[in-house]
Amino acid sequence: MPEGAKGRNFLRHLALTGTDRYLDATALFKRDQKLRLFRPEAAELLDNHDPSREARAFLKRLDGDWLSTLQHWDLKSYLPLDILTKVDRMSMAHSLEARVPLLDHKLVEFAATIPHEYRLRNGETKSIFKRAMRGILPDEIIDRRKQGFAVPLGAWFRGRLSGFARELLLDGSARNHIFDRGYISQLLEMHERGRDHNLQLWTLISFELWCRRFLDAPKPRPELRLPAVPLLGAPTEARA
Repeated sequence: MPEGAKGRNFLRHLALTGTDRYLDATALFKRDQKLRLFRPEAAELLDNHDPSREARAFLKRLDGDWLSTLQHWDLKSYLPLDILTKVDRMSMAHSLEARVPLLDHKLVEFAATIPHEYRLRNGETKSIFKRAMRGILPDEIIDRRKQGFAVPLGAWFRGRLSGFARELLLDGSARNHIFDRGYISQLLEMHERGRDHNLQLWTLISFELWCRRFLDAPKPRPELRLPAVPLLGAPTEARA
C-alpha cells in the first residue's frame, strides 16, 4: 500500500509481533519512512546504527511477564526522558499535579507486585486503579476515554504555522545534505490534507532549529585582552 493510504500503518503494525510491535509503536519514523527521509549518503552512514539497540537488548529478557518488562523499560526511558520532563514540569510550574503523586516509590513498588493479568484485564487498562477510585471520582471521569495534554501541533501546522514549517524545512539552509527535501515536502502536503504527521514535523523542526543554533551560528570571536601595562606617570606610594 502506498504511503498515506488509509489503514496502511495499522496493517503494517498489526503484522509485527512482540518486541518489534512495541518498538514500532514508540518510533516516530518507521524503517521504510527513514529510508525515504535520509539522503542516500546519510543513510549509508547510519546503516550500522540501531537507535533501538538498548531497548531491544533489554526487552529480550522477557521472562513470561511481558507487561512488567515493558513497564520496567518505560520507567527507565519514556517516563524520565519524556513525559516527566515535559508535562509534569510544566504542570508543576503552574501549581498543578498531573502524575507525580502516583509515582510515590511505595505505591510504584506495590503496583509492581500485582500480576499483569489484573493490571490489564480483558483489554481494560488501569482496571484496579479504576475500581479503587469508583465512588470517589464521578463515573463519567473514570469511564471516559483517556485525554492527554497534547499541544495542538496538528492544527497549528495546518494553520498559523503552516508557512513557518514549510519555509523552515524546505529553504536552502535546511539539512539538505541529510534529508530528502522531496519527502519532507510530501509529509507537509499529506499533513495539510488531513494526515497527522505533526510529531514527525515537530521533530524535524526541532532538529533544524537546533542545527541553526549550535552548528550554523558564527562562533563568537575571542575577546581581545591587552596585557596590563602601568600607566606612565602613575603616582607611586609615598615614601616614609
